[in-house]
Order: sequence, then structure tokens, then C-alpha cells
Amino acid sequence: MKKFRTMRLLVSMLLCGSLFCLTACSDDDETPPPPDEITTETMFGNYSGKMSSRSIVPYEGEDNKEDTPAGIDISATVKNDTIHLEKFPIKDIVLSIVKDETMANKIVEAVGDVNYKIGYEPSFTTAKDSIELKLNPEPLKLSVTIPMDTEGEEAQPLLIEVKVEPGEEAEYAVESANMKFYFAATQVLLGEGENQQELLDFTPTTFHFDMNQHK
Repeated sequence: MKKFRTMRLLVSMLLCGSLFCLTACSDDDETPPPPDEITTETMFGNYSGKMSSRSIVPYEGEDNKEDTPAGIDISATVKNDTIHLEKFPIKDIVLSIVKDETMANKIVEAVGDVNYKIGYEPSFTTAKDSIELKLNPEPLKLSVTIPMDTEGEEAQPLLIEVKVEPGEEAEYAVESANMKFYFAATQVLLGEGENQQELLDFTPTTFHFDMNQHK
């Protein structure tokens, strides 16, 4: 009786082992699913990262080497042919106009959130591992109110138009889902229409973006 039970146990073990081997072999022979198709729409989505600014012509005593600060937090949305920059930091531009940090902070607070849109044209690299972006930025237009120094005087509204030129390097890396680009604020015009005047002492500044897509 014991011998019979032992034989049954051995047969059961052999059968289980055979099934295991068949299952394992079957898994090994399975073809992995094909990768998702890579298109220019791959870069559509939400991003977060850092923005840093650098003077094209450094101020006296300013060090514009590569060891610049990491920058400030910024977020963006890429959709269709446009990069939407949310809460675009305008303090550097305002500070270049009023030349006073306290006043610049007041103006930035009064203006509130500034959303800036940049058009782009995408194209794949030869290896198709990244998407090159040809930026088409429009002027950044702001309406700010300049606080008056003398008590009782009304604050004066001021229209500001910032001319923007695209940077030469702009791309999205497919594998890392990282997007890098920059553009330059090259000229500031004050007022509008026939009364518009150039701000002569404005220092051209580049704005660099290093952002990661949320998967």
C-alpha cells in the first residue's frame, strides 16, 4: 500500500514538473509587444522644471559663467504647436526698467500671474531619438502700474512690449522625456502706437528652460 502511494506521489511530481517546464518554455517564446509609435505628439503633455536667466551682456562685476544658480521652478503645457509657460517670471524684465528691487516686487505682485505662449515647429532627428523644435516666439506684452513716490499721486499705467528672439538649440529627448530650450529678450518698448519708445538701457537677457514631462 505504501509503495502504491509513493508511486502516485512520484507521478504527480513528474506531471507538475512537466507542466512547469511547458509553461516556462511558452513564456520564453512569447514575442514582446511592439513599442508605442513615436510621433511628434509624444511630447504633448505637462512639464515642470527650472528656468534660469543670464545677461547677454553681463553687468559690471557680474559673473556669467556656467555655474549659474539652478533657477526657479516653472511649469508648462505642450499641446499642438504651442508651449504654454505658466506663471512666467517677469521680475528680471521689470527690474531692468524700474532699477529698484522693492518697486519691482510691488509691480510683479500687482501684475499677478503671466502666462506666455511660444509657437514651435517640430521635426525628428535622423536617429528619431529626439524632436527638434523651431521656436516662433511672439513679443511678450505686459500692462503694469508704476507706483508713485509722492503720496497722493495716482499710479501711472505703463504698457511694456518685450521683443523676443528664439534660441538656436531646442529639443525634446524621447527616452528621458526632457525638454530644453531658450529664448532671448532683446529689446523693451514702452508705451504704444506713435508714443512708443525703446528702453535704451535694457540689458538683453536669455531665459533657459530645462523641464521634464509628467508621464
